[in-house]
Amino acid sequence: MAFAQAQLNNPTIPVLERQQALDRIHGNPGVPKEATTSSFWLKEPRPQFAPKSLHSLPLEADVLIIGSGITAASIAYTLLQNCTKGATDPLRPAVLMLEAREVCSGATGRNGGHIIETADEYADLADQLGEEAARKIIRFRLAHLREMLGVAEELGLTEATQAREVQFLNAFFGDEEWKSAKERLQRFMDGMPEESKEWIAYEGDSIPEEFKLSRASGVIAGPAGALWPYKFVTGILARLLDDYPLDFRIVDHTAVRDITYYSSRSFFPKGRRPERNFTIYMHGQTFCAQHVIHCTNAHVGCLVPGLRGRIFPVRGQMCAQTPGDNFPLQAEKHSWLFNYDRGFDYLTQLPSRQMMFGGGLSKGEHQGVADLGVSTDHEISPGIEAHLSGALSTIFDPEAWGPVQGDPIQAMWTGSMGFSADGFPWVGRLPRSVTGRATDDAKPNAGSEWVCAGFCGEGMVQAWLSGKALATMLLKMDGRSDVDLSWFPEQLQVTEERIDSAVLPEIVYDLSAEHQANL
Repeated sequence: MAFAQAQLNNPTIPVLERQQALDRIHGNPGVPKEATTSSFWLKEPRPQFAPKSLHSLPLEADVLIIGSGITAASIAYTLLQNCTKGATDPLRPAVLMLEAREVCSGATGRNGGHIIETADEYADLADQLGEEAARKIIRFRLAHLREMLGVAEELGLTEATQAREVQFLNAFFGDEEWKSAKERLQRFMDGMPEESKEWIAYEGDSIPEEFKLSRASGVIAGPAGALWPYKFVTGILARLLDDYPLDFRIVDHTAVRDITYYSSRSFFPKGRRPERNFTIYMHGQTFCAQHVIHCTNAHVGCLVPGLRGRIFPVRGQMCAQTPGDNFPLQAEKHSWLFNYDRGFDYLTQLPSRQMMFGGGLSKGEHQGVADLGVSTDHEISPGIEAHLSGALSTIFDPEAWGPVQGDPIQAMWTGSMGFSADGFPWVGRLPRSVTGRATDDAKPNAGSEWVCAGFCGEGMVQAWLSGKALATMLLKMDGRSDVDLSWFPEQLQVTEERIDSAVLPEIVYDLSAEHQANL
């Protein structure tokens, strides 16, 4: 998020380009388009959910989840484990999931597969919010490693998803960047000594030769994880369909176009139960639900107009490429972050040797500003493609990398992430002030809308437990759970105060013009 804010205020970037980015940020992101780039994660034979869903809508459900990525899977997993009734009517499941395109074809099916929290933000969080709040937020993010690997093991998905624990190597190229990183690491170690026990800093000659990073000014290492995100989500959803055949349904290639709230029985569609107050419209069909959960991340502003400018899309880019012939297989040992004077990249390696490499946002048009506010994923940035295609052979020691036989690039794709104006995800019940629908905020049981979105490109260490927290909030409101939620950071929750304050400006403030005027 800091990068997006910095570029929107960067006087070296033309005002027109920055203003156009803000216009996109405050505009309607629309529903996901069918046209898209081809993600490597989705290239293998994929599970077919159509026979389960029959591409037909039930009449109504207790909960409608819009989206089918990692957030949606977490919410469905938590709800179904706690609220199923042993339904006997497939037309009225407890949980219905709708996906505009193929299941898990959005950001989760396009990310880096990296479960990594470097705690690099601890110092900034402590300065902004205080030490206790910073510790709580970092603990929340760190907890995702054990939680997600644990879910994969519990459901028998560890091997299929290639879920594994690794050591991240956070490499810094530049003396000033390294000096600042060491200071931030020391703040983290002083503030959270127990959690930071496995973090190690290397510099100069102390950087182990096996890292193949002799050009780095310094490297910080710590615990992380990696997995195949698409297989993780679809594996969970397939299991839920098997375990809850009447309580859970998925309908793909069905985009929600509009939502209407009926506040009284007299206006409720004929034949539908009055507690199902939301009517959802798509492709000429209608459907009713009591609760609607928006897990559409970059696209959330389409159906929740009050979140435009608060959550906004940013297009990212990734590739799968073959490493040099000399590069040792490190899939079970390491994952990587590479930090430069401007921007960063991220990398994991699969057991089959492919390098899953992403980033390069600052190498895009107008230093990445052209990708801010972009919700489509059918185009490739030539500048970012050039960077990703050649960076690894210079980041790692040339002799340790070696030649590559044939074309090293196996796939290049983009995906749209959901960023938030204040840098935190949005999790909780939505008031009518942002939905624009005449719900009764004082009577949530009459029907509520919820959101779980805005992970700022760090969904793998924020989305799963955010989804778990939201599902728990809903269950608690319905009196079906008394689970303690004190572990969930309050900064991530939806409040009217946050709605008022956490929004980007609509007009660029031109610092360069003011400077010229004062000369």
